[in-house]
Amino acid sequence: MLIDLYVKNFAIIEELQLDFSPNLTVISGETGAGKSLTVDALSIVLGGKADASMIYQGRSQGEVIATFDISRIPRAKAWLTDNAIGFDEELCILRRVINSNGRSRGFINGRAMPLQALKNLGERLVDIHGQHAHQSLTRANAQRHLVDQYAGCLDEVNELATFTRNLQDREQKLSDLKNRDESTQDRINFLKFQLAEFNNIAPQEGEWETINTRFNQLNNFEMRISAIEEAIQYLNHDEYGITRQLGQLAQSLQSLENFDPSIKDISEMINNALILSSESENELTGKLDHESFDMEELRQIDSRMQALNSLARKHRIDPENLLQKQQELEQELKSQDVSEEEIAELEAKIAVMRIEWQKMADEISRQRQEAIEELDLKITESMQGLAMEGGQFAIHLQPNTPYHPYGNEAVEFRVSANPGQPLQPLGKVASGGELARISLAISVILSMRSSLPTLIFDEVDTGVGGAVAEMIGRYLQELSIGRQVFCVTHLPQVASFGHHHFVVAKTKGENSTTTAIRSLDEKGRIQEIARMLGGVKLTEATFEHAKEMIEHNRPAA
Repeated sequence: MLIDLYVKNFAIIEELQLDFSPNLTVISGETGAGKSLTVDALSIVLGGKADASMIYQGRSQGEVIATFDISRIPRAKAWLTDNAIGFDEELCILRRVINSNGRSRGFINGRAMPLQALKNLGERLVDIHGQHAHQSLTRANAQRHLVDQYAGCLDEVNELATFTRNLQDREQKLSDLKNRDESTQDRINFLKFQLAEFNNIAPQEGEWETINTRFNQLNNFEMRISAIEEAIQYLNHDEYGITRQLGQLAQSLQSLENFDPSIKDISEMINNALILSSESENELTGKLDHESFDMEELRQIDSRMQALNSLARKHRIDPENLLQKQQELEQELKSQDVSEEEIAELEAKIAVMRIEWQKMADEISRQRQEAIEELDLKITESMQGLAMEGGQFAIHLQPNTPYHPYGNEAVEFRVSANPGQPLQPLGKVASGGELARISLAISVILSMRSSLPTLIFDEVDTGVGGAVAEMIGRYLQELSIGRQVFCVTHLPQVASFGHHHFVVAKTKGENSTTTAIRSLDEKGRIQEIARMLGGVKLTEATFEHAKEMIEHNRPAA
């Protein structure tokens, strides 16, 4: 259950610390005081939408911290374990910080987590029924969701929806393959033509660099031969050749070694240079002897280079990238050119998936049908208790289009608000007040089946009063046995059923407005319910009435 809630710089709450208990807690206050701010703050820490406008005016960030006792919530403990988040003394602390730039951060037990994680964990801790929930009750998706929630098959429906999307993707692919238009076939033909050119020329890996180097060698043959001959002449000229001069220098230095031993190192360097000069001369002479010019080879290389260049220009690439381009074209053709065997294989896969889809959908239909039989009776019974005597509620299933993401059937809520009237779609016949009461009846019935220990009802009593309000209070009180229920209300009849009572008050200063929330003792409860009963001036009779309501509706010990 929710143990405490800390709120700082959120909306018009400057700072707030609230401690909570089990059973029914009511929250009341004057119109505009901010009764729902605690629910809003809790929604934020459970991963709801947040932005900079939620921060208290003039502050740089807002913060909400909620502490839960999860000792009796195995689903929450399992989630924490699966996500490797430790928890001490079976407590779980959720924290959300909102910054002035609109960004926010979430934490679970001190560990930074994505907001989706807060939302996933929050769904295992709290169920919030908002004050506008009844407005969505006329939407088909909301009706289906409520039935599936009661049937306990939400996970199966989500799995079916994912499976259906995969099935539809394959069906679309099959349709595209069978109905390829003329432009697609033209593209296939063009790809085949291009690849025929590539196959005819057959570019090889690294070929361009190799033949380009050889072409330059052959094309500059005379210049190369002349340069080699000139180098040899520099080395072995009879009078001025480098080799001859180095030899003479070596002899001169050797004769000096007897007089100056330090000359020996220099002499060795000259001798080494002489050896290198002689070896260079031999290498160049050998290269000159083996050099030959083949005009036919030059023509063949030139022709090959022209073919590669021409193909490269067609595709606006460099010649060295031709092989990569060929591979890209082959891959594109492979993806476009599908054989009849591949189409048959895809058809077989789709047939198997349709059989599996039907099995999944039939099981969901079975669970829905069982849930509907119970819901029809229970909601009709609840309507009688909420001043809709003779009213009737029924859930109608009508066939969906084949292979619909949500199964075989669509869900439609039908209602007869008065005796003798035929059942008609909910949105066509129910008034705002009737919608609110039916929505509350559904919420209470779903909550009774829920394993969540904390339920929150935010002004679900809108549009009702008198005896109906008293019945709502009694429903909520009964619902709170063995769990924790919060109810934000403006009705004294509902508030009088609470085990605990908080009041919200707004304080206006010169430059700011602040909301405060405090827990009421017995005397404070009487005063608050008397205020809720109304009147320009509260009389002793009003206070007595408030006291009687509390005593009459006090939960049994």
